[in-house]
Amino acid sequence: MFGKERVQEIKGLGLVMAGISAIGFLTASAEATPLNQPIGNSQPLQIAQVEGCPRAEMVQSFATANFSVYICKTQEGAIFYRGLSKRNGSQINVMQVTTSDGTYEATNGNIIYSINPERLQVRQNGKVILTEAVIK
Repeated sequence: MFGKERVQEIKGLGLVMAGISAIGFLTASAEATPLNQPIGNSQPLQIAQVEGCPRAEMVQSFATANFSVYICKTQEGAIFYRGLSKRNGSQINVMQVTTSDGTYEATNGNIIYSINPERLQVRQNGKVILTEAVIK
């Protein structure tokens, strides 16, 4: 019925759709969700990028040259980090967030996303892998 390639495309689409339905309520182990990546040999699936905090209250927002970052609060009062790439539309939602002196730190496994009014910094295994100035 379906060739091997078609089955892989269908499986990939199922994973993308699962990622879409989980955007609003993710766990601490959530990873970046590149929703506009090609599936098999087909064209990239284009998904509308939603700004802000869907189904949550926005606590604070930041922008760098390449990212939009939102600190959001669920109805239950949990704070989470939402980062969106301006370049490719990928996003990440991280539930483990701490705050101190205006800096928010979101921990996703061995990666820490740190944002404050001056800069966004991403560290992996303690090593800085990205730093960008906050422009607004």
